[in-house]
Amino acid sequence: MLNRKKFSIIFIVSLVAIAATINFQTGENWKVIELGRINQSVINRFIFSPDGKIIATSNDREVTLWNLEAEQIRTLSSDTTKAKIRSFVFSPEGQLILTASNTGVTLWNTQGKQLWTSPFITQDYGIFDIPVVAFHPDGKMIVALGNKEVKLWNLNGEEIKALPHKETIEEFRFSLDGQTIATRSSQEVKLWSRSGEELQILKRSGLTTLTVPGRVSLNKGYVGRFEYVSFSPDGRTIITIDDGNVNLWSQEGKLLRNLSTLMAYRTAPNSNNTAILTSHPEGARLWNYQGKLLYSFKHSGMYHTSWSPDNQIVATAGSRGVTLWNAEDGKRIQTLLRISLWNILEDIYDIEYNCGSVSFSSNGQIIAAVCKFYYGTGVFKHGLRLWSRDGQEIWTPDENGYDSYVFSPDSQTLAVKHEGQLILLKLSVRKR
Repeated sequence: MLNRKKFSIIFIVSLVAIAATINFQTGENWKVIELGRINQSVINRFIFSPDGKIIATSNDREVTLWNLEAEQIRTLSSDTTKAKIRSFVFSPEGQLILTASNTGVTLWNTQGKQLWTSPFITQDYGIFDIPVVAFHPDGKMIVALGNKEVKLWNLNGEEIKALPHKETIEEFRFSLDGQTIATRSSQEVKLWSRSGEELQILKRSGLTTLTVPGRVSLNKGYVGRFEYVSFSPDGRTIITIDDGNVNLWSQEGKLLRNLSTLMAYRTAPNSNNTAILTSHPEGARLWNYQGKLLYSFKHSGMYHTSWSPDNQIVATAGSRGVTLWNAEDGKRIQTLLRISLWNILEDIYDIEYNCGSVSFSSNGQIIAAVCKFYYGTGVFKHGLRLWSRDGQEIWTPDENGYDSYVFSPDSQTLAVKHEGQLILLKLSVRKR
């Protein structure tokens, strides 16, 4: 008679075989080829150039440019050893790089020449999706987030305008056409013209987030404040989160409607300006701009959501992985396959499995998520998952420690951070 250990081994092998069969029945054969590895003891941030031919990394002191074979091109290093890089960004055409440090804002060209620097000190939030410095969408103006003001310069380093607040400014956003800038502090959102003229001030709605018994609000510590601001794709609607409530405003500063949400912590309009996705601890909700709730996507312990580029699919990430939903009818498409050995062990030994982020490549064909396995009170495994749009698992590294990634603009290259390395991967597909 087989003992429990032998039975578990046979069971695991059987599941792997079944999963492999499912995997090989797909209509596409994906290839993941390693192009090279960038070895640095510290990699704080990494981004692709707009043309996807350069990957830039930063440590505390400098920004380094690399080609896609992980060969170093050049380093942008300040003359002072006191500078500590907080953020950096490419210009829209990719010929300039803007850096923010604890000593000021500096503009460089990609040949490594320092064009000018300003002693303006930026915020140091450490939150990747909130910009500290940015180029205007037309590439002709520079914006930086300071303490109680946002500063505007032209490309020659001449100051255009300072956009002030009474409280600490926590965020700025551009409308898609670049004609309006929104700045957010805890108590108000201000709208400005491209030239820095103050247009409107949005005050908090005064609505209160209800306390749900037995549940800790994700907004704890943020009660009585604006928490988020963004624009609809057409720029006509301003979207804010105020104490967990999502509000829609007109360009004239009029509160249009409240989406009757509870404990919302993120919103995501689709790109065709027809619907808004709101994120909550127990899932996502889809609304139209008239305030009608279209669908609810239930996903317990949800951390993140993402739209496919064609607006047809919503991906939710949280407890038990990543789930895809049809945005047209609200139905669940599938929970993405988890066929590695660690996933099988998870099912047998009830290991907790959470995905904290999810995103689509720009062509919509690849879905990526950073996931964690918890066993007891410690992190058991921390890794990256790649799937095709139809749910095929493309790549799951065996090693622990994969914690962030960036797709190239053409979706053909993926940069993955693994401890002190940045791994560059070539992604391709061949039809069967």
